[in-house]
Amino acid sequence: MNGFYLVGKITSEPEKGETINGTKLCRLRISVDKAVKDQGENFEIFEVTLFRGLAETDYEIGQSVAIGGKLTASNYEKDGNQYYNVRLVGNNISIIA
Repeated sequence: MNGFYLVGKITSEPEKGETINGTKLCRLRISVDKAVKDQGENFEIFEVTLFRGLAETDYEIGQSVAIGGKLTASNYEKDGNQYYNVRLVGNNISIIA
């Protein structure tokens, strides 16, 4: 199974833009409480990318949201080093009152 589900708060101004093909996108940074509290921070920040209609909604800092989606992975080589990237792509989002 390839999926995620996050419930948290938007922590910074949403970044809106377009792909090189003209598809609308929006990147949200979501603060999610840790299940197990340690002595450091009690939350983690995840960046979720939304596309098309979901990207056109106006989101605000501080809004509580529930987001579900899929993980996408890519890798590339640069200067002899191998790099790996995992991206969270949201397929649905609900604003929690």
